Amino acid sequence: MTMIFSVLTFAASGFEFILNVPFGINWSIPTGELKGKGGAMGVDAGVDAQIGYMISVKDGFGISVLGELGYSWDAYSYTAGASVSGGSGSSGGIDVQLTEIFVSFSFHSFKVGLLPKFNIGFGGRHGLAVGIGGGVKIPIAGQITFPGNNESLKATRKDIAEFLSPSVIGYIKASIDYYLFFTDNIAMEFGLYLGGDFGPKMAATAGGFGGNAFDFGLQLGFRFGPKS
Repeated sequence: MTMIFSVLTFAASGFEFILNVPFGINWSIPTGELKGKGGAMGVDAGVDAQIGYMISVKDGFGISVLGELGYSWDAYSYTAGASVSGGSGSSGGIDVQLTEIFVSFSFHSFKVGLLPKFNIGFGGRHGLAVGIGGGVKIPIAGQITFPGNNESLKATRKDIAEFLSPSVIGYIKASIDYYLFFTDNIAMEFGLYLGGDFGPKMAATAGGFGGNAFDFGLQLGFRFGPKS
C-alpha cells in the first residue's frame, strides 16, 4: 500500500486522448445452425476515441487506463452450404454446377469498452504501447443476407433487437502501437491490432445461424498526452 501510494503521489501523470482509424479484415467462425460449416473473409473499419489517464510508474514506463468509444462497421460472411444446378451441356451431356451459398451480416455499431495500456518510452521522439481490453459493439443498423436468397434485408435497431440474440456484439482486443512524438504531448500513432467478436446470431425462431469472428488489421491516428 505504501508503494502504491508513493507511485500515485509522486508519479508524473496526465490526461491522455487518442483518436485513431482501425481498418482490417476478419475471418468468420460459424456457430448455431451453421456450426461445422466453412467461414469466410470479411472486413471491418471504424473510428475510435480512447480517453483516460496515464500514470508514469518510472522513467520510461507508464500505465494508461483508457475508455474506448467509437463507431465500427463490420461485415461477416459464412458458408451455409452448396446448391447444385444442371442443364444440357454444349456436347449434349449434363452440365453440373456447384455454387456455394453464403450468409452475411454487416452492421454499423456504436462501440464502448475499456483498453488499459502499458507504455514504454525509448527517449527522444519514440514510444511504444501495448494494450489489451474489450467491450461491446451495439449495432444500430445493418444488413442481413439469408441462405439461398440473393436479396438482402436492411435491419433497423428494432429489427436487430428482435431477431438477434443477444442484440450486441462482445469483443476483445489486443494492440501494439508505435508513437512518433512531434512535441512532448503530441504524437503520431502507427499500430496493429488483433481481436475477436462474439456474435452475431439470429434468434432460434429466425433460423439460429450466426457466428464469431477473428479480426486483425492496422490503425493510424494521433495521441495527445504525456510521454512515459
